[in-house]
Amino acid sequence: MVRLVLFDLDGTLIEFNYNYPLARRLIIEKLIEKGVEKSILSESKPASVNLEEAIMFMRRKGLSEDQLKNLRRSIYEAIEPLELEAADKPIVKNGIVELLEWLRKTGVNMVVCTNNCKRASRVILEKTNLKIFFKHVFTRDDVERIKPFPDLILKACEATGTPPDETVHIGDSPIDIVAAKEAGVMPVGIASNLWGVDKLKEAGAKYIASNTYELKEILSTLIRFI
Repeated sequence: MVRLVLFDLDGTLIEFNYNYPLARRLIIEKLIEKGVEKSILSESKPASVNLEEAIMFMRRKGLSEDQLKNLRRSIYEAIEPLELEAADKPIVKNGIVELLEWLRKTGVNMVVCTNNCKRASRVILEKTNLKIFFKHVFTRDDVERIKPFPDLILKACEATGTPPDETVHIGDSPIDIVAAKEAGVMPVGIASNLWGVDKLKEAGAKYIASNTYELKEILSTLIRFI
């Protein structure tokens, strides 16, 4: 049975209002400024993939692990103002509070796994009063690689002592789905104003909800029978 439900933040618990295209451009510009070849970067790739490929490129050029950590930190610092701006006025998605209250009654653990920084995540959860539902909140500050890599999800499983095969990850983007699959947990998608059902299906979502109410129906089945 399912004992742990992991939630993405932007686009899943709250409405997506983060300027992701601008963030992706800023990351590319910053990486080029730091010496990464422009040819290996693309706005068609997730920002996290551009960053990890840039890290591998700079490692081959001879940068030390400390220098690579500093590079990663400087990239995240460049986009943090955008995250904090988006966090200032978060809007909870319709039905989310009711869903979380219901899940809490079932006894499953709930954890947030987000590519956001810890500071912005804390602001969002406090402003929306959603923090009361979550045992842990894991952000990019807790791992080296963020989604679509599985590190955040595996960290959540480890912290709660829950096997991946007893875990569900819910997200609104293809990178959430890919990360869940890589971690060996059940990938569940929820459509957002940025990513539709078709894109989530292409990424490999096992189940897809068009809204929070459909998501409750899916989770009800999974919690009962898996």
